[in-house]
Amino acid sequence: MKRFQFKKKKLRPTSSKVLGAIFSILGHKNLEGKKFLDLYAGTGAVGIKSLELGASQCSFVDINNKFLLNIKKKLEKYGFIGKGKFIRANCENQLSKVNGSFDFIFVDPPYKEDPFENIITQIVNVGLSNEKTVLILEHSSRQNIDKSIKIFNMQGQKEYGDSCISIFSRE
Repeated sequence: MKRFQFKKKKLRPTSSKVLGAIFSILGHKNLEGKKFLDLYAGTGAVGIKSLELGASQCSFVDINNKFLLNIKKKLEKYGFIGKGKFIRANCENQLSKVNGSFDFIFVDPPYKEDPFENIITQIVNVGLSNEKTVLILEHSSRQNIDKSIKIFNMQGQKEYGDSCISIFSRE
């Protein structure tokens, strides 16, 4: 998949190594027919990959409308029309704009920020999760993440250079 260039926008796309690791951890078969939420969508690479692996729908949330338009163009190019929803919102305080419950929620804020507690509080309060929802947090490997956040508990963590993937579920 060709990536759009966002050098001037201070965008840090998920590397292909981390992208592959995320879906290896989740298990490709587990995505079939599931609903995926991509917060801080940026290039949309993670959400688009979820659709490629069989997710029935992906909602992309980002505050930057140009990013969302570019993701929409990619979905058209790859034949995923109707499988994507686009929500222009600040992930830190506007998740009430998102509708539905999701099986997988990917959160990838800028590494210098630590909004996870606030975002997960919104996810719970707005009803974006269900009993089997899996949270995937991408963050700096230098950042310490609590083992339990609200109703979610860490199931595992893997480091890839400066990037770290933390997986949470309600179990």
